[in-house]
Amino acid sequence: MSDTKLNYTVLPGSVYYTRDALNPSRVLLTIGASNTTEEAIAILGFQIKLPVSNKVDDKNALTANPSSIVPISLQPLTWDFQQVDDGLYRATPIDADTTIGPGESLTFQLQNIIVNEADGTVFLPITENSGDGSFPVDNKQVVKIKSKLDVSSFNASPAYVASGAASVLSWTTEAAARVTLIPGDFTDIKPNDQVTVNPGLSTVYTLTAYGEGPNVSKQITVSVNSPEIKSFDVSSGKVDAGSKVKLTWQVNYADKITISPGDHKDLPAQGELEVQVWNETTFILTAANKGNEYANKTAPVSINPVVINSFTATPGYGARLGEPIALSWDVRSAVTATVQYGTINGIDQSQLSNGALSIIPNSGVAYTLMAQNSLGMAMRSVELLPMPLGWNQFTSSAPFGFPELPVVLNFNTAIWVMASNYMNSVYRSFDGYNWIPVTNSIPWQTRSYAAGIVFKDKMWLMGGQGTDASYLNDVWSSSDGKTWTQETGQAQWSARRSFGCFVLNEKMYIVGGINSSNQCLADVWSSADGKTWTQVTGQAFQNGRCAFAVVTYNSKAWILGGLINGNETTGKPVNEVWSSSDGASWINQSNIRWAPRYYPVAGTLSNGIYMGSGLGADRKGLYDMNRMGSDSKWTTQRGFQWKDILNTAGVEYQDALWFLGGALLNSVAANQNVWAYTPSI
Repeated sequence: MSDTKLNYTVLPGSVYYTRDALNPSRVLLTIGASNTTEEAIAILGFQIKLPVSNKVDDKNALTANPSSIVPISLQPLTWDFQQVDDGLYRATPIDADTTIGPGESLTFQLQNIIVNEADGTVFLPITENSGDGSFPVDNKQVVKIKSKLDVSSFNASPAYVASGAASVLSWTTEAAARVTLIPGDFTDIKPNDQVTVNPGLSTVYTLTAYGEGPNVSKQITVSVNSPEIKSFDVSSGKVDAGSKVKLTWQVNYADKITISPGDHKDLPAQGELEVQVWNETTFILTAANKGNEYANKTAPVSINPVVINSFTATPGYGARLGEPIALSWDVRSAVTATVQYGTINGIDQSQLSNGALSIIPNSGVAYTLMAQNSLGMAMRSVELLPMPLGWNQFTSSAPFGFPELPVVLNFNTAIWVMASNYMNSVYRSFDGYNWIPVTNSIPWQTRSYAAGIVFKDKMWLMGGQGTDASYLNDVWSSSDGKTWTQETGQAQWSARRSFGCFVLNEKMYIVGGINSSNQCLADVWSSADGKTWTQVTGQAFQNGRCAFAVVTYNSKAWILGGLINGNETTGKPVNEVWSSSDGASWINQSNIRWAPRYYPVAGTLSNGIYMGSGLGADRKGLYDMNRMGSDSKWTTQRGFQWKDILNTAGVEYQDALWFLGGALLNSVAANQNVWAYTPSI
C-alpha cells in the first residue's frame, strides 16, 4: 500500500530490452497521476526516478543513456515536467493554487528511453511532495523482456574470395516479417533465404530483421585477398651522397608491382634492385590487383648531414694570456670547414674529420667552427677568456650600482652579481667588461649582506638584511638568473645577515652571521634541497662570527677572517682560519700572519686559496693578497694596484680572483670598477 494522495501508474509494465546496439530498443513510458477520491487534492508535486547505470548489461537499471530521454507534460499549461538530475524527473504545478479535482488525472511521458541490454525487473520510485512535510513513495516496476524477433543464422560461403568471385550469403530468422540486406540491391529476399554476391573489395554485409520489438541485425564479412607487401627494405637508411643502396621486396596477391622514384615497372613478386642515392629519398613500392586494390610501402633513405661531434679548446677555462690554446674538433660528413680567423679547405673528408689548430688570442673571443655539405651547415662555438697575469682592471664603468656588498657567483661560464641595497637587478658578464642585465624585476625582497652559492646547477640566494631593516631567512633558487623560485620563506635557521655558505658532501651549508640583536652566530646548518635544513652544530667556534670569507678546498670548508663579538661597529676583526670536512667539527689554524679583517674576498684557484681585500681594525680597506697552498701555509702575493676602493665583493672565475661591487673610499658611491688577479699556473 502507498500513502500517496494520488494514485500513480506507469505504462507499459513491460518493455523489450536492447539486443542489438545498432538497433536499440526505444520506448515511451507514460506516467499517470489520478485523484480517485471524492474531494479535490492539492500537492506540491512529485518526482519519478529511473534506475540508471553506465553498465549496459545492468539488470537493475533501465537505461545507460539518460541524456536521450525527453520529458513531456500532457497538460503544459497547468503542470511542468522537467529533468532535475540523471534519471530524475519532477512534476510541479505551474500555479501554486492548482488542485486535482475528484476523478481528474494528470499524464506525463518520458520519450525516447533507450533500454539497456539486460533482462530483469526495475523499480521506479515515485515520491510525492504532499505539502505537509511528508514525502510518501509509490514504487512502480517495469519488466525488461526479450522480443521473439531474431536472426538465427547468417553465413557466407566461402568467406574469402578473389576479387570479383562469387560467395553465397544464407540466413534464417525467427518471427521476422521482412528482412533487408546491405550493401546491394536486394528487393525480393525472404526472412529465410540466400543470395549470391560478387564483391570486388572486402565487404561487410548487414542483414536486418523487422517484426515485433526492436529490429535485430547481424553482420558478416566477405574478404577479398588484397595485395600484401610482406617486406620492402633498404640495405641502409642513411648513406653518404652518391652511394648505392639495395632495395629488396616480397609481395603476395598482386598483378602489378612498381617502385618510384625511377622507371622501375613490371617487377617480379620477389626481387632486389640496386639504385644510387644523391639526395634524401623515400622509395615507394606499389602493388595492385585486378580489383584495383592497392598497397604501398615506403623505404626512406637519408643523407648523412654534417655533424660536429665536438669542438673544444685546451685549456678552455682558466687560460693565460699569451699562452697557446689548442682548438680541436671531430666532424663527420663535411665537405668544407672554416674556423674564425683561420680557414681550412682543400682537405679530403678523411683528413677533415679530426683536426687541431693552435691559437694565441689576445683578448676574450668566441671561435666558431663552421662545417658544410649539400644538406646545410653545422656550427659550434667556444668562448675563450685568456687572463692576463697579475692585477688587471676590466672596466671602471660597470652598469650596476651595488654600494653594499652584493652576492657574486660563478655560474654557467659567467660572473653573476645581485642583491645589494635597493637594486632589484641581476647582471651577468662573460668577460668582466660587457655586463648584461638579466632581469630588472626580481621576485625576492631587496636586501644586502645576503649569501649565495651554486648548487645542483642552480644559483641560490638566501638570508640577508632587507632594505626595511628586517632580517631574512628565506631561500631562493634559479637556473637562469631570470626566473627565481622560493624554496622556503622561513628556513629552520634563524634570520641573519653577513653569514657564509658553502657546498660540501653534496649538501649546502650555512654558517655564522649576525642576527637582528647584533649577536654573532656560531651555528651550522645543512640542506640537500634548500627547503629542509638540519642543524649540524650549534657551536662551531669558540666565538660566533660574521662578515668572513668562506671557500672549499681539498674537500674542506675554510672560513677566513671576519668579526667576533658584534657587528661592523662593535665587533672585533680577526685573522683566524677555521676548516671542517663535515661542517660539524672545526679546526683552528695557527700562525696566521695576515692582518685581521672582515668582509675579505677569497677564492679557490688551481694552486690554492687566495684571499685579499676586506676592512681592517681601523675600518679602512686593506690592499694585500695572500695565498694558502696545499701545504696549508700562507704566503703573501703582490698586492692591489688600486687604492680608491674601500670594500668590495669577489668570486673565483677563469682561475682568477675577481673583485667588484661595494663602495668607494671616502664616499658612499657605488664601486663600478671590476678588477681581477690572475696568478701564474
